[in-house]
Amino acid sequence: MPAGSLLILDDDRPFAERASEFAREVGFEAHPVMTLGEAVEAAGTHRFDCALVDIGLPDGCGLELLSEPRLVDTRKIVMSGNAALAHWAGKSVPGTLGVLTKPFRFSAFRELLAQAPAIRSITVATDPRGRLLGDSPAMCAALQELRAVASSRFPLLLHGESGTGKELAARLVHDRSGRTGRFVAVNCAALSPDLLSSQLFGHQRGSFTGAVENHAGLIAQADGGTLFLDEITEASHGVQAALLRFLESGEITPLGGRSPRKVDVRLITATNRVPRDAVAEGRLRADLYFRVAGYELRMPGLRERPQDVEVIAHGILDELNAEYGTARRFAVRAFDALQGYAWTGNVRELRQIVQRAYLQGGDLLVLQRPVESLVAVHGTASTTDTLADIEREAILRALAACKGDRTAAARRLGISTKTIYNKLARYRGAPPGRSRSQFRGT
Repeated sequence: MPAGSLLILDDDRPFAERASEFAREVGFEAHPVMTLGEAVEAAGTHRFDCALVDIGLPDGCGLELLSEPRLVDTRKIVMSGNAALAHWAGKSVPGTLGVLTKPFRFSAFRELLAQAPAIRSITVATDPRGRLLGDSPAMCAALQELRAVASSRFPLLLHGESGTGKELAARLVHDRSGRTGRFVAVNCAALSPDLLSSQLFGHQRGSFTGAVENHAGLIAQADGGTLFLDEITEASHGVQAALLRFLESGEITPLGGRSPRKVDVRLITATNRVPRDAVAEGRLRADLYFRVAGYELRMPGLRERPQDVEVIAHGILDELNAEYGTARRFAVRAFDALQGYAWTGNVRELRQIVQRAYLQGGDLLVLQRPVESLVAVHGTASTTDTLADIEREAILRALAACKGDRTAAARRLGISTKTIYNKLARYRGAPPGRSRSQFRGT
């Protein structure tokens, strides 16, 4: 049940529809109308917690709606292509949350909505890890494709870097598919080949040592629902062959079983590799690839949609505030240090940055640019350098920059002071390729 309702008045139909879609994604009911007359009629039949109102309309002025008696308790957000007019209206009309000058980012819209009491409860209660956030063109295009494919029965293959939200995308497809069964997720890289086969297809009691009872496999558990196989390219070729047989027949036979069972499962797979490259490298069977890629979609990395950084960060902060009972906010220039950052870890890296600022900051948070990767700190790594060499060089450079202050160096690198001490003790004991004198006095 929606916790709040929003009236959207704008004669630009594509914009009104997009704003409505955004509103529904963050948890409340949206009512888009195109004319002042339609808005007045809607106000007579519905109670709205908030209204997004464009001033310039083909049949009148949006200010007439702002003064509508039936919307006296409704919080208003004023928008216009004329910044001066919008700000004047925002100051003149009681109950105004704020103003937006077109074109505007949906992140700014969301921040205003979060100030409305009825809507704030939605924002706090919604876990950003459970939905895909962002209003950039790249994310909007991906969301449009996901919604389009959701109602079909096509197997879906998602690919993209780690942390781009492939599992969230799979869950979105399942939620919009109308399927009544469970969403079952398994990481193919986390299980051994033998276990993965048993986990997927199940086994009968006594089929192997340790099989003390019958076990329904994950495919059977997802009957009527969706099975999400993450890191499909890490599955053994034996398991890939079994998956191919299942996709062709729609039947599974548990290990030790004799009678196949028909199941109705929507399959969604994912990989952080480029699928056709994985086929060329022999990691993914070509015949399986063409089976699981009934529809193929690449999830964009965060560096491709930098305008979404603030949207996602606010979602993460909402989650932290809800969990710890706080009301912390981002400072005015909280994101300045992140301009142009590469985001190699995508949303997971952003989450780490926000969490660090939350723990270290006060009521107003400022996000710090992470220390660049160890290779970047070290310089251009030679082909003979090991990860330990690069790590050691990064620590020594940080200590030098901090004039030997271990605590400051640890903070600079994002590691604990204890780790600094342990690493230095190890280097003094046996520094590969270096003399002990280099570590004395450090």
